[in-house]
Amino acid sequence: MTPQFNHALFNQALILIREGDMRRARALGFNDQELQRLSRLQASQIEALIHEFPAVARFELDHQTFDAALRRIDRDQDRDVQVDQCITLGASVQMLSTFFGMTPNDCSSRRVLLGVPSRQGRLPMPEEAVEHDAWNRWQTISRDPSSVDAVEDLRGMIVLAEETDLPLAVIWSLIKQWTTPEQARQDSVPAEEHEGVMRAGVA
Repeated sequence: MTPQFNHALFNQALILIREGDMRRARALGFNDQELQRLSRLQASQIEALIHEFPAVARFELDHQTFDAALRRIDRDQDRDVQVDQCITLGASVQMLSTFFGMTPNDCSSRRVLLGVPSRQGRLPMPEEAVEHDAWNRWQTISRDPSSVDAVEDLRGMIVLAEETDLPLAVIWSLIKQWTTPEQARQDSVPAEEHEGVMRAGVA
């Protein structure tokens, strides 16, 4: 191993020893006896250890941890892409909170970054014919269109929003009405949120 790696390794171990963080020092690969002996070395002796014995340390990749880290990065990237897609398609604050745990401030900041203006007031619900067409298409998209679980089919709702040009918030509200009409009325979004939906012509 290169002297630069050894220097970084021993220097980090000594810092952790001085801080009393023996757990993290051990995590570098040392045992307690080695840490005790390292802490007693003089600066010149540490320099000799670094430059004259470069093979005392080995750099190894933890393949399992590395794979898990890459999967986490991929999931986070997929989530970010889906969040941006939902905002662009007109998801409400309530919807973004439900599916992604986002706060109103999170939503506002993300909209600014995407150049998506915030809506004022509630969105009108579609006319009956448009809703009927959306329902017919939903039955081909969703595996179980009438199930209460359908309101959690975010990918399906995104497809429907893209095909019908209806805002995602409206799609979500429609599916609630189709599957759990009583609950949909209870879950109506307050007007002050500026993210709700209403029938056209209703104040």
